[in-house]
Amino acid sequence: MASVLGRSPGRSPARRLDETDEAQLERLYKPVFVMKPSSYKCSEGQTARFDLKVVGRPMPETYWFHNGQQIVSDHTHKIVVKEDGTQSLIIVPALPQDSGEWTVVAQNRAGRTSISVTLAVDEVEPLHLRYGQEQWEEG
Repeated sequence: MASVLGRSPGRSPARRLDETDEAQLERLYKPVFVMKPSSYKCSEGQTARFDLKVVGRPMPETYWFHNGQQIVSDHTHKIVVKEDGTQSLIIVPALPQDSGEWTVVAQNRAGRTSISVTLAVDEVEPLHLRYGQEQWEEG
């Protein structure tokens, strides 16, 4: 028995998907840290490293900040990102001025999230060698 509208029961008429429909079909997921970095303490000259993994759809972009200032990869700050979302910020050599709050922001079209950790770099006192500390008396 055919339906009143002349089509099979349970079926809706076919129509073409346009770009808006396709965008609505794409599921978006805001960024989530599935592996969070931890605060870190080291001595001056050592390597400091923050590891994390962030997921989302589309894959989130990440941005690092030190005490509110954005950081990019340079000769002492290396940002390594793998395809699976795992990434590391490697600071070598760590210096006392690297101490403070480090924040990573993950962002995509679905949203934004961030996490902050602390780095404490202990200053190493220079080693002073004292040679010939004899005192001469004029006589």
